[in-house]
Amino acid sequence: MTSPTLVPILPTILFAIPFSIPYLLLLRIISQRTLTAQTLSRLTRSLVAIISVVPIGLALASDTAPNTFRWRMMVLWPWEEKDLIASAKTCVREVVENSTLVIPDDPRSMMIDRICQRLWNEGVTMENKRLIEREPKVLLIHDDDVLDGVSYPSSDITITTGWLRLVDFDEEMIAAIIAHEIAHILQSHAAEFYGMSYIAKVINQYKQIVRIGGSHSNNDNGDDSLDDGQTNLLRPRAFLQKHSQILEREADIVGQEIMARAGYDPGAAIELWQLMVDLEKFQQEQLSLPSQSSIPVGSSHGHGVRHSSEEDNDIIMHPPRRERVKYLTENLLTVQKLYEEAAAKGKSADNFEGDLNLQRIEMTLWGIFYDINGFS
Repeated sequence: MTSPTLVPILPTILFAIPFSIPYLLLLRIISQRTLTAQTLSRLTRSLVAIISVVPIGLALASDTAPNTFRWRMMVLWPWEEKDLIASAKTCVREVVENSTLVIPDDPRSMMIDRICQRLWNEGVTMENKRLIEREPKVLLIHDDDVLDGVSYPSSDITITTGWLRLVDFDEEMIAAIIAHEIAHILQSHAAEFYGMSYIAKVINQYKQIVRIGGSHSNNDNGDDSLDDGQTNLLRPRAFLQKHSQILEREADIVGQEIMARAGYDPGAAIELWQLMVDLEKFQQEQLSLPSQSSIPVGSSHGHGVRHSSEEDNDIIMHPPRRERVKYLTENLLTVQKLYEEAAAKGKSADNFEGDLNLQRIEMTLWGIFYDINGFS
């Protein structure tokens, strides 16, 4: 998959400053006796001006995330975000070309579209709808053996049929999956993470240049695992891991709120991740045995254009599954009122679906027919 080749201007300027300051200081010290007072004064003003760019740049990058009001740094300018969206569209086209999509009139696709539209129309506020250019669109990829879901800044979402199998076509748990991806888009997590990834990459290059610590340690070789539960910008990989987990948690919380507003039981998000906990336990128990399970294995979902770090087994980009169950349960009291209000207005799941058991049978038969006849 093609990654966007976007070089953010703001962090590039900010990280060029550390190289210029020592040079100007050294120049001023060396030339103190040879330069005129006027030239020295100009040199001093230049040094002060360069140093002042740092707080100005940080102020420009300072932002508050919608819905959660979390402070964050958004280092991409508006036109750079548009470039990122264009790159995301290219990635989506490549996914479509290299994957087998479930046809639109397949009941599974129709179910996904209905859930997505309901989440958008009923679960997303008008204020949030103004944050993105268009309504999210879900592309259902035929792959029963993988659990994969990715949201792109172009408002596209890809989900594999493995998720449908895992939750037995449960509409509310599928809504939890889609709402999570919609939340990533609304919160502009792709642009935020891309900017922070670039900053981390530049810092890592600085580390290689200046040889922080005087000698190479495990961390200098790129091993920035979170061994002590703490992270900082001087450990780029660990920083990205921690930051990605923050974004995932935010998408979980905002997604649960979107579910509740749309009349989907927010407790289904808890059930989904409890199911993932059980799946993880099952996989651990079966680790030493031949793979004979019909349950899909492997799970990943992302918050934008894929980064190579998301495919690095040494970096855990998502919170532990048990932790997700815990904070979603804690958040349930907050969103339960929204769900009750939606149900009082006739938005509960019972008002939107017919006989779910018949739907499951129909979609299962379609899945079998799909495999036999090789639809694409």
